[in-house]
Amino acid sequence: MKPKLAVLGFLVLSGLLYGAYRSWWSSPVAEARADLAEYRKQRQKTREEISRGRQATKALDQFRARSLGGDEETVDHRVRTQLNRLLESLGVSKATVSTSEPRTVETPARSVMGKAQPSLRQRRDEPDFATLEFKIGGEAPVGSVMALLTELRAQTWPCRIEDVRLDPVSDGALLRFAVRCTTMFFLGPDFGAPEPASASSEALAQFADFAASNPFALPPTPAAVVQQPSAKPSRPASPVFPYDKWRLTGIAELAGTMESWWVRPNGKTVVLREGVDIGKAKIAGIERGAVILQRADQELRVEIGAVIPR
Repeated sequence: MKPKLAVLGFLVLSGLLYGAYRSWWSSPVAEARADLAEYRKQRQKTREEISRGRQATKALDQFRARSLGGDEETVDHRVRTQLNRLLESLGVSKATVSTSEPRTVETPARSVMGKAQPSLRQRRDEPDFATLEFKIGGEAPVGSVMALLTELRAQTWPCRIEDVRLDPVSDGALLRFAVRCTTMFFLGPDFGAPEPASASSEALAQFADFAASNPFALPPTPAAVVQQPSAKPSRPASPVFPYDKWRLTGIAELAGTMESWWVRPNGKTVVLREGVDIGKAKIAGIERGAVILQRADQELRVEIGAVIPR
């Protein structure tokens, strides 16, 4: 019996020791290791978020340095100042610069955050950025107008060209233009006015041929031909529609509708849309660079700067 009791006692003692090991050492150590691994994971995640936050802050500061200011009055003043100087340098006559009321844009996270914690409500309710619309107008030769548009695109501060309207004056020697643009900025610290930028010579040269050809100019009036009196009276010839004196000067899209700009024989400008007749020809379609006319069974293609063939 004694050996059996000894074996039983050994087994009981072993079980007690294993239970004590599990309770006092193994389980607490495993839990501590799991907590340590979770802590390290959270710490790594926090480091990554801090790094992304620093990168985002740096990117926002770089954008602020490129914008025209951090409040509405400053941006409005700097827009007018820089544009007036630009128009003066290009020799634009009757130059005008006007601005609209600035508009703030809410953050897209507003709908996602919903009922945010008190510490996040201020960020949720802050506007994301603001925009200012401005308009430029005046009269200048074609080359100066093209240079103006190129210079606007070359500015370091945000400048999005929304709409451009051109109207020939003085037989096409000058263009009366109206340009509508938008700039954006963050409300907050002001990093100072950015230096005005100038377009490269390569960017300005790309419109040189277009400016030299000046498709808006009217052709010179041909000299009058004196007809010799005929020995026999002849029937008066039926008047011929002066197709070759109708010049296509431009094509624009307004509210989704294509419009074609023509200079009539009397020198006045007219805007025509698809379906309108010119003599016996009907405007069958308006493309980006040409107008398609249908005359009898003949289809005519008139490109910008060209006249309607007879």
